This record gives sequence, structure tokens and C-alpha cells, in this order.
Amino acid sequence: MVKNTNWFYVLIAMMLVAMLFISGRYFKGSGESSVGIAQTTEYKVKIEKPALVKAIHIVPGMEVKAGELLVELTSDELEIDITKLRNQITIRKSERAEKAKLVKAEISYIQAQKGIDIEELEAKILEMESEMMMNEVITKEFAIEASADANSPMAVRINSLKQQKQKHKEALSIQIEDVNQESTTELQLLENQINLWESELKLLETQKSNLNKYATASGVVKNVYVKAGEQVESFSSLLEINPLHPTTVIAYLIGKKSTQFGIGKIVSVSSYDQLRNSVQGEIIGYGSVSKLPDILQKSTANQAFGQQVFIEIPAENTFSNGEKVLIR
Repeated sequence: MVKNTNWFYVLIAMMLVAMLFISGRYFKGSGESSVGIAQTTEYKVKIEKPALVKAIHIVPGMEVKAGELLVELTSDELEIDITKLRNQITIRKSERAEKAKLVKAEISYIQAQKGIDIEELEAKILEMESEMMMNEVITKEFAIEASADANSPMAVRINSLKQQKQKHKEALSIQIEDVNQESTTELQLLENQINLWESELKLLETQKSNLNKYATASGVVKNVYVKAGEQVESFSSLLEINPLHPTTVIAYLIGKKSTQFGIGKIVSVSSYDQLRNSVQGEIIGYGSVSKLPDILQKSTANQAFGQQVFIEIPAENTFSNGEKVLIR
């Protein structure tokens, strides 16, 4: 009894070895190639925000092309939000322009006020300098050795007036700088608010433009779930489309080949019988280790197994649903 049991396990082991050998030798091409099946995946067109169905341009069974308008929608809530933001932006821009005018007017007023004081000082300085020059001329006529005295009351007074003039100019610069700094802060706050609202407005306008739904790939309309005039809620399905051509490939990897197909890798997907018919695909994930579909089995007596790998391919291709393809 024990001997028969041992032979049973030996037989099982031999069958497993044979299956692994067949699987390892299975795929066409080099060790860097694999095979799979191209499949279509039905997709539903959904809405992201509540909206009203304005018009429907398709019916079940109708063939559509990529980029074709399917459903027109409108949203009162979105329109209200957009109008509100536009008004707020207009108001803030008016405030910004008015503030800039006020700052300019205030600086002009300060310059005018200080300018009067400076002009008066300049007039006094000019008058006293003229008087001192006349005194020097008269003094020279009667006293040859006489010269201008920097410490004379007249010179001291002139120097004092010049210092006052310089202080007035410095005070003017400080006042203007203070006004500019204060206004810059206020204007920057307004500018930041405007920029924020403009970003929000751009987002809302993008949402508005995305309300209308277009076909992402050529296909046949399977179902339409809404009708014109109907109010639909967020994330509701509007319709369902069957792509004309496969958008996904399920490949099956054997043994060490799985290390050569990392997620994100770009691979070439070709028709198994017509290698010139090929597109570029991207590996997007892995599945479980499972038995290969019958179309990929090389032998019905010994079933091959492999790890599933999911590959995304462009919707515009010439593959048929369920077609056997080669991945490299």
C-alpha cells in the first residue's frame, strides 16, 4: 500500500515537471516576449457635478467616433458660482485701481506741500547769498585785505537754511516711502485675493467646459440612461459605450519573464499572425497566476499557467476583441 502511494506522488511530480517544462518552452520568440489576448472594456460616461441634461446626440446602437459630442449639459449652480466670482473679481480690480489713484494723489499732495517749504527756503538762501556777495564787493572796494568770513552771522544763517532745506528733502523722501510701503501692502493683499479668485474661476470654467461629454474612443453606444430635460446628480452614469477596438491586453508571463515586465514599462503589442500590425502599450498592473485561456494553450493535454499582466493600449488600433497578440 505504501509502495503504491509513493508511485502516485512520483507520478504527480513528473506531471508537474512536464507542465513547467512545457510552460517554459511555450512562448513564441525570445525570452523577452510573451503572448496575450486583446480585450475591449465597456466604459460608462459619468458626470462629476449635478447638472441638467440639455441635449442628447446619440441613441443605443449608434456608432460614434472619438471626440464626438454625446451629451450636452448645463448647471445652474455652476453658472451662479461663476457669475459671483466674476463680479467679485471686477469689484476687487476696481478697488485696486482706485487705491493706486489715491496713492498717487497723496504723494503728489505731499510733494506739493513740502515743495512749497523747500522753495521758500531756496528763495531765502538765494536772497541772503546775493546780499552777502554785494557786501563782499563793497568791502573789497574799501578794504583790499578783506575776505569772506565763513563764521559771519550771514554765512551761518545761510548754512542753517541749507541744512533746513536738506532736512525737508529727507522728510519728503521718508513720507513718500511710508506711503508707498503702506500702499504696497494693501495693493498686494488685493492682488493676492484677485489671483486666488481668478484661479477658482478658471477651475469652475474648466468644470463648465467639461460638463459636455465626448466619446473618448470610437465605439457603439450600448445604453443611454438619461433623457433631455432630466436633472442628474453627481457621479451619475449618463451612457455606456462598447469600444470598437480593444483597449486592454491581458498577457501571461511564464517563469523568469515576470521580472522583465515592470509596471510602467512601454511594450510593443503586435498581432500574433501579422507582426507588422503593432502599437505601443503600457504595463499598468499584475493579476494572479492562472491557467492560460484555450486560445493561448499550445497543448490540450498539458495545460500551461502564467502570471497575468495588464497592458493598456491606444483605443485607435486594428485589433479584434479576443485576438491573440504578441508582447515584446
